[in-house]
Amino acid sequence: MSEEYTIGDLAKQLNITTRTIRYYDQKGLVTPSRVSESGYRVYSNEQIKQLKLIIFFKELGFSLKDIQKILKDPNSEKTIGLLLKDQMERNSQEVQKLEKQNKKIVQLQKALNKPKGIAEVTDITKIMNNETRYKELTRSMWKLSAVEIAVELIGMTFIAYCIINKMNTTAYISVAVLVVILVAMSVVLLKNYYQKVAYICPNCDYKFVPELKKFMFAAHTPHTRRLRCPNCHKKSYCLETVR
Repeated sequence: MSEEYTIGDLAKQLNITTRTIRYYDQKGLVTPSRVSESGYRVYSNEQIKQLKLIIFFKELGFSLKDIQKILKDPNSEKTIGLLLKDQMERNSQEVQKLEKQNKKIVQLQKALNKPKGIAEVTDITKIMNNETRYKELTRSMWKLSAVEIAVELIGMTFIAYCIINKMNTTAYISVAVLVVILVAMSVVLLKNYYQKVAYICPNCDYKFVPELKKFMFAAHTPHTRRLRCPNCHKKSYCLETVR
């Protein structure tokens, strides 16, 4: 006959509370091997193994729902492999999130040690939020640009096919249609970008939104645009940021 344990014995042995064991019982994760005549839960070595597995997976960050899948799945090894991969990805995301938080904390600690104190903390927080929004904006613009390039490549391939097969009329029509589509996409893309960005003058730190015409034709780099500041009236490469 296998050794039997009360719920109190299990709690002491595994360093968990009796309430936790009852909760796992309610969730169908581990059930007692039998219930005594007086209504006490009685557990065997099998339940100890199950509880050890549950505790192990909980420490790895698995949800009770995922643990339930593992315990009930006959192909548990494959399930564990998939769940471990998924959990690793979630852990990596959490680590990245915590690293970003730590960077913010370091910057805020430095700001608090300066004379401006809280005022500078507010400024830094605003700048960091703007940087995040700007990165999101540039990512979305790159994606839209990739779509435009894909449309252009498909159109050019079709036009080349028409020329090779001497379908000249179709080729001319295709060129016209492609030009209209690309111009329309470029206008929408540029206008959308213009509506979301502003510029900071390097001379007087003034933040402003230029006129659309000046924005479109100004010389620029990936993160700056040559504009005249409406505050100090100096023409410089102004830093791009979000509105």
